[in-house]
Amino acid sequence: MTMVFSERRGAIALLTLNNPETLNALSGTMLSDLTTAFDTVEADPEARVVVLTGAGKGFCSGAQLGTATFEAGAQVGDWMRASINPLIARVRASRLPVVTAVNGPAAGAGVGLALMGDIVVAARSARFVLSFAKVGAALDGGATAFVQRAIGAARARALALLGEPLSADAAAQWGLVWKTVDDHLLMAEALDLADRLAAGPPVALRLIKAQLEAAWPLDLAEALEGEATAQSAAFSTEDLREGAAAFMEKRKPKFTGR
Repeated sequence: MTMVFSERRGAIALLTLNNPETLNALSGTMLSDLTTAFDTVEADPEARVVVLTGAGKGFCSGAQLGTATFEAGAQVGDWMRASINPLIARVRASRLPVVTAVNGPAAGAGVGLALMGDIVVAARSARFVLSFAKVGAALDGGATAFVQRAIGAARARALALLGEPLSADAAAQWGLVWKTVDDHLLMAEALDLADRLAAGPPVALRLIKAQLEAAWPLDLAEALEGEATAQSAAFSTEDLREGAAAFMEKRKPKFTGR
């Protein structure tokens, strides 16, 4: 059984973590399957958006813990460098916008997996738990960057050190996610966002993603220079000319990705 179910809906690729019995715990197989599924979509020129969600009642319960995991010692870092770290970096650097639909609890590294999306929408039953300290572990899955940059140091430190759950509504109020919706509306909302992104200008969206990612560690002068470079690339596309024409003609643009 594949641990990640892949489905195409036109230009939208829907990837579903598929081990509901464990609340989609991150085994080596699941991470490998997710990487393969994402790489396949990334290589498809017809794909424009990815939606990532989980099967069953949970989004992702974090790493699949067991005796082997707890006895890994210092080798766990090598496993991370070979598995989850490249996946998160790959998704953040992707040309494709990624919508994460958090359908239930996200814990441990599952928090990072949820927050690696560009737009995160959560069901009201979702909660985010930095559970690492509960088992004596340090943070991973990108949590050190994603959480602190989204909600600030004071809140991030308390969540990480105490390991207390954060409700979906509080996550939206604090800026950790884009919005929350009632559970039965989650996928409709995620797919609506994906439709809007799929109708957008692919080159410009790729440039915007790259700009925002690169700007995190930059000072203002470096950010301004990066914006000038990216805008030059955007203004060299056919999509920009189509967008300008549509604006002047008061019609909806038809972007082609060129």
